[in-house]
Amino acid sequence: MNIILNKYILVNLVASFLILLTVYILQYFFNMAPCDMCIKERYPYYIIGILAVINIFIDSHQILKTLIIKLLFIATSFFGFLYSIYHVGIERKFWTGRTECSGQNTALDIEALSAQLMNTPIIRCDEATLLFNLISIAELNVVAMTLLLILNAFVLYKKI
Repeated sequence: MNIILNKYILVNLVASFLILLTVYILQYFFNMAPCDMCIKERYPYYIIGILAVINIFIDSHQILKTLIIKLLFIATSFFGFLYSIYHVGIERKFWTGRTECSGQNTALDIEALSAQLMNTPIIRCDEATLLFNLISIAELNVVAMTLLLILNAFVLYKKI
């Protein structure tokens, strides 16, 4: 049984790592700047990754390991799924939500702040960043979170 549990943990870790790697590649190599909500959609993957690493090092406490997996993995993927759905709804104008701009502000004086503001692209949460002019990154995140949620729900109901 422990082998199945370790493979499950590894799947969550690898999925989270690959998704985070992909969004950082899109951001830094393809200049697809994320909005504020896109950045917050990464948090569940960080949490899942941290929980997976913790679970890898908890070897002798099977009950604690199972509890972390069954409660926290599914809760994290569920809330990540809901937040992703909310973001897609805003992008597709199903409902109104956050429309403010996001950007990184590291200036220390007025001149540097002014120059930074003039050179920073405006990223809105209600405008979809399309990949291949077909599907938004937020929609891909819904797909990824749905798959993780299904996997985690399956393991929740399966007796390990």
